[in-house]
Amino acid sequence: MKLNKNKLLLFATMIMLFSFLGTVFAQSNGGKLNAVVVGRDGGPLAAASISLLRNPGGILLKGTVSKENGGVEFLGVPEGKYTMQVSTVGYTTYSSSEITLRKGDILSLDTIRLEAVSKVLSEAQVVGKKPLIESQIDKIVLNVENSILATGNNALELLQKVPGVTLDNKKINLRGKSNVIIMIDGKPTYLSADEVSRLLENTASNSITSIEVLTNPPAKYDAAGNAGIINIKTKKNTQFGSNVSLNLNLGQGKYTKGDGGFLVNHRNSWANIFASYNYNNSLGFNDLTIDRSVNDSTGTTYFNSDSYSKFRYRAHNFKFAADFNLGEQQVLGFVVNGNVSSGNSTRQGDNLIASQKGKLDSVVQGSNFSDFAYHYLAYNLNYKKTFDTLGTELTANADYSYSKNHDNSMVKNRFLDPNWVEFKAPNVFRNDMLSNTKILVFKTDFIHPFDKTTKLEAGLKYSRVKTDNNLVYEDQNTAGEFVPNEDQSNQFLYNENIAAAYLTLNKSFGKFSVQTGLRVENTSSLGNSVTLGQQTKRNYTDFFPTVFIQQQINDKHKLGLSYSRRIDRPDYGALNPFIYYLDQYTYQFGNPYLNPQYTNSYELNYTFKERYLLSLGYKRTNDAITQVIESNSETKAIAQTDRNLTYFDYYNMNINIPVKVLKWWTTSNNVTAFYSKYNFDERSGAQRQLEKLSFQVSSNHDIRIGETSNVELTANYFSPAVYGVFSFKSYYGIDLGAGKTFFDKKLNVKLAVNDILNTRGQRRLSSVQENGYYRIRNGYDSRVIRLSLSYRFGNINIKSVDKRAGNNDEDNRLKK
Repeated sequence: MKLNKNKLLLFATMIMLFSFLGTVFAQSNGGKLNAVVVGRDGGPLAAASISLLRNPGGILLKGTVSKENGGVEFLGVPEGKYTMQVSTVGYTTYSSSEITLRKGDILSLDTIRLEAVSKVLSEAQVVGKKPLIESQIDKIVLNVENSILATGNNALELLQKVPGVTLDNKKINLRGKSNVIIMIDGKPTYLSADEVSRLLENTASNSITSIEVLTNPPAKYDAAGNAGIINIKTKKNTQFGSNVSLNLNLGQGKYTKGDGGFLVNHRNSWANIFASYNYNNSLGFNDLTIDRSVNDSTGTTYFNSDSYSKFRYRAHNFKFAADFNLGEQQVLGFVVNGNVSSGNSTRQGDNLIASQKGKLDSVVQGSNFSDFAYHYLAYNLNYKKTFDTLGTELTANADYSYSKNHDNSMVKNRFLDPNWVEFKAPNVFRNDMLSNTKILVFKTDFIHPFDKTTKLEAGLKYSRVKTDNNLVYEDQNTAGEFVPNEDQSNQFLYNENIAAAYLTLNKSFGKFSVQTGLRVENTSSLGNSVTLGQQTKRNYTDFFPTVFIQQQINDKHKLGLSYSRRIDRPDYGALNPFIYYLDQYTYQFGNPYLNPQYTNSYELNYTFKERYLLSLGYKRTNDAITQVIESNSETKAIAQTDRNLTYFDYYNMNINIPVKVLKWWTTSNNVTAFYSKYNFDERSGAQRQLEKLSFQVSSNHDIRIGETSNVELTANYFSPAVYGVFSFKSYYGIDLGAGKTFFDKKLNVKLAVNDILNTRGQRRLSSVQENGYYRIRNGYDSRVIRLSLSYRFGNINIKSVDKRAGNNDEDNRLKK
C-alpha cells in the first residue's frame, strides 16, 4: 500500500527541517590542541592511545596515537570543555584536568609524564559512587558499576537483581508481564526471546554500568508494547586495541544441548569494528496432555489426547558492525545481523474419544513429521552528529530486514475402534508453508538541551512491512500419491505503513521535575486473502501522550507519578483468515477483523534511601488481544485463534528489597502482586469475567568466596494466575550455580543446575467455555545441568559497537 503524495511530501519536508535544525547548532570554526607524551625518564613515548573526551559525560570526541617524538595534535576541536586521556602498555592511565577551549583557540598543554605501572600511588583517590537504585523521572536505574553486582555474573543473571524483573526458564518478565523489549545502549536487539537470553548470557556483568527499567516508556519510543523496556548500558571505555571472547556452553537434561561462538572487537582512533558468531544445537521434547469436552444437543463428548514430541534445533547467528569517526563529532556506522536455522520434529499421540466418561468409543492415532528452515538478514545504516557539550545531537537510522520461513509437515491419522482395531483407511495429508517478510524503516531523532534544566526531544519514523504467506495443502489418494487440495490451500498478503512523529519537553524546577510528550502515529494496512478473495483495509491515526512528574522530598525520599497511552497491533500472521489443520480434530485460523489493543497506564513510584523501591500501577487495556480456544459442537474439533476481549484491567504492586547480609553475602528480593480482570463476550453474546489476585516472589543470593569464586542461588514462586480466557496453575523452582575465574579473570568457568527440583517442567492451564471445558498439561526439559566456559583475551575494556536499529517494533511482530 502506498502513501499518497501529500503525506510523502509532508514527511520529506519534516526530515529536511530536522536536518536544517541540525546545521543551525553546528559550530563553524574549531580550535587546536597540542601536547607531548613522555615516560618517567623524560623520553618521548610513541604510539600511546590518546582520547579527547567531551564534558560532561566523558563522551569520546576524537582519538589518535602519539607520534615518534611523543607529539599529539587535535585539529578542528569545537568550543567546549574537555578531558584528555592517555594510556599505553606498562604505564598508568593519565587523565588531564578539565580543558576549556574557545572558538579558534590554539592550546599547548604541559608535557604529559606517564608513571610506570609498578609505582604505588601515594594518595588515595576518592571516587563519588552513585546510589544502587536511582529513581529518575521516566525510569528506574540500577547502578551496578563498581558494585559487587558487577563481578562474576553475566547480564542475564544480573537482571534477576533488577527491581520488578523475574526470570522464568530464562524468559524475562517485568512486574508479572512478558514480551519485554530489551535494549543495549538504547538500541533494540531485535532478536527472539531465546536469542536475547543467549546474548545476555554471553555478556559479562563487569562490562555493564547500569540497567534502566521503563515501565511507562516516554514518547521517543515506539507506542507499541505495554510490558515495558529494559535498557542495558555498557561501559564507554575509550581505550584502543583489540579483544576476542570465546564461549562454550554444554547442557544435559533428558537430552543434550549446547552452543558456542566467538566475539571480536577492534577499536582505533577512526573506527570501531565488531563481529560475532554463535552456533546452537539442541535436542528437546514436549509431553502434552489435553483433556476436553464438547457439549451439544445430543450430550457430551469427551476427548483425552496424549502426545510426545521430540525436536532438533540448529541455528547459526552472526553479526558484523562498524562505527567510523568522521571528525567534527560525527559517527557513521552500519550493522549486518543474521540468523540461519533449521530443525525437525516428530510427534506421536493417541486421542481417546468417549460419549460417557470411562467408556471408550473410538481412538484417533496421530503422527506428525515436520521440518523447517528459517533465514533472517537485517541491515542497518546509522549516523550521529553531536553539536555541543550540552548534548545537542542528531541521529538517523535506516533499516532493511528480510525473513523467510519454510515449514513442511506430514500428518497421518489412523482410526481405531474401542478394541484398538483399525476400522477405516487412514487419513494422510501434508502442508507446505512458505512465508516471506520484508521490513523497511527510516528513523531520525533530535535532542537539544537549552540548559541544565530544560531539554527538547523530537523525532520522525516511517516503516513499511510486506508479508507473503503461501500454504499448499495436499491429500494422499488411494494410490499413495499426494494431490493438491485447492480448497485447503491458501495465499495471504499483508502490507502495512506507519508514519510517526513525537515531541518531548523535560523541565526541572529545583527538586521538582516534569516531562511531557506526545507521539502521533498514522497506520494504513491492507490484508488480502488471495484464495478467499477477501480484503481488509484500514487507515487510522492515533495520539499517544505521556506525562512524568517527580518530587525529591529530601535526601531519603523520592516520589514519581507517570501516565502513558500505548498500542499493540496484531502479529502479521494472526490476520490470515484461512484454516490450517494440525490433525482431524485440531486446527488454527487467523482473524482479519482483529483490532489493535490500546492501553492507558498509570504508575506511582516511591524510593527510599535510593535503595528500596515500592511501585503501584494500574492499566486498562481496551480490545485486549488474546489467544482463545473454540470448540465446534458439530465436528467436535477445537480451533485456536485470536480475539479482541472487551477490556482488561491490571493492578500491580512491586516491592524490591536488596539486603547485604554479610560482606560476602548479598541478596535481592522481589515481590510482585497483581490483580487481573478480563471482561469478554462469549460467541453467544453472553458477557463473562475472569479475574484473579496473583503474586510472584523471587529471591536471589550471591555468595562470594575470595576474589575469584562465587555461588549463586535463585528461588522463585509463581501463584495461580489468569491470562485472557485461560487459568494457570502455580509453580516454583530453584536454580543453583557456582563459578570461578582463572588466569587474571580471563577464563570463566561456571557449573549450574536449572530447576533442581524439576518443578517447572509441568505447566498446567485450563479454560471453561460455554460448550465444554479445556485442560492442558505441558511438560518440557526444565531440569538441566550446564557447564559454561568463556575466555577473553586482548584489551577487554574496549566498548563494542553500538548495535543501533529503528525496526524493533516491526521485527517483534514476526513469529520466529
